[in-house]
Amino acid sequence: MRALVADPAASPALSLADVPEPSPGPGELLLDMEAASVNRGEIRSAAKQPPGTVIGWDVAGTVAALGEGVTQFDTGERVVALSPDAGAFAERVVVPAEWTAPLPAACDFVTAATLPVAGVTAAGILRLARAHAGDRVLVTGAAGGVGQFIVQLAVAANATVTGQARSEERAGAVRAAGAEVLVHPGDGSPVDGEFDVVLDGIGGPMLGPLLDATARNGRMVVYGNSADAPSTFRVESFYPKGITIFGFRVFTSVPPTQIVRDMAALADQAAAGTLQVTVQATAPLAEALPLIADLYARKVTGKVVLTR
Repeated sequence: MRALVADPAASPALSLADVPEPSPGPGELLLDMEAASVNRGEIRSAAKQPPGTVIGWDVAGTVAALGEGVTQFDTGERVVALSPDAGAFAERVVVPAEWTAPLPAACDFVTAATLPVAGVTAAGILRLARAHAGDRVLVTGAAGGVGQFIVQLAVAANATVTGQARSEERAGAVRAAGAEVLVHPGDGSPVDGEFDVVLDGIGGPMLGPLLDATARNGRMVVYGNSADAPSTFRVESFYPKGITIFGFRVFTSVPPTQIVRDMAALADQAAAGTLQVTVQATAPLAEALPLIADLYARKVTGKVVLTR
């Protein structure tokens, strides 16, 4: 079968290859992939994977076979899943049944595929930060896939939301999602304003300025380091103000039972139109590498989704 695999010689570090079809083990499902969304994190980490490893975390499709002990799904059933061991960028994908949710008929595969990493991360970090009505919330990278979901969910919770965007060109997507815009290059320069909750996926040089912009008794959640750089700051930036700093990664911070509940709830919201999913582009698996390169180069707002 065809798959996108780790290839350290390529840039980004992916190539199209023929690989053996996987088989589901105990507690697993084999899916016919209909859609798989792309996250910058998995592309960035591909160069660190053994060559030939099939990449991809997000998948939506139909159940082709059941592993031993799986009774909660049927063959042919539509599902959405988070694959913690990757493998989603392939024509067939093995996923743990406990990381899989039934997909309502009203939610299409392309929309569903955007939800596992980006959507569950958005729901999870807002929960972790205890964001609530009246909070002043700052979302960095608000034009990206995760950021678009965070903004919408925070607005729905009646928070006052500001979304950081690197340029006026990307700011339009932030406004459309319901936030005020902070145009800021994400380069470590000072951040205007004061915020009760700061949700950051840039990391690197931005952490210090974001701490400076966090209010007394504020909460910060760091869920990424897209800057791919060290963070340097003085502890006086946070402890005198009583700031709490959390780290978040969807695979370790959210138990599978909650991931399934979140994916199901997000799919229902997307199907009902209360959660807008921005998919800038789709491409068949065999033609996806140029589109993935555009995503990695930040030429894309919202999500990129691969199809069969």
